[in-house]
Amino acid sequence: MALKKEVLSLYRRILRLSRTWEATNPTATTAERDYIASEARVLFRQNKQIDSDEEIQQHIREAEARIEIAKHYQNPYPRLTNIPQQVLPLTGHKVKKGQQRALKQSTPVYLKSLYDTRRK
Repeated sequence: MALKKEVLSLYRRILRLSRTWEATNPTATTAERDYIASEARVLFRQNKQIDSDEEIQQHIREAEARIEIAKHYQNPYPRLTNIPQQVLPLTGHKVKKGQQRALKQSTPVYLKSLYDTRRK
């Protein structure tokens, strides 16, 4: 029950952030506010069936990391990550298990939902 309150509180915090967000470029403020609210709705709906406390905590940490990064860089969009070159498969070759594991380990916590969404 405590996790449910924490998740709802986080959702309200994100929606509040979307209403008060000010972009560095004033013409982009509306688009960025819409992005924050729609991204929150999509990810919260996508993850509403999760019942593992550990997995819920991971998603909470991810959301909080994304909020802090967005505030720090004044950019709500996910930041790109550098992937080690030896992890990427050669064109036309199958991805090996070691490469998959290394790719998963090199993905920062704030991008896990983004990559999960694109795989589906």
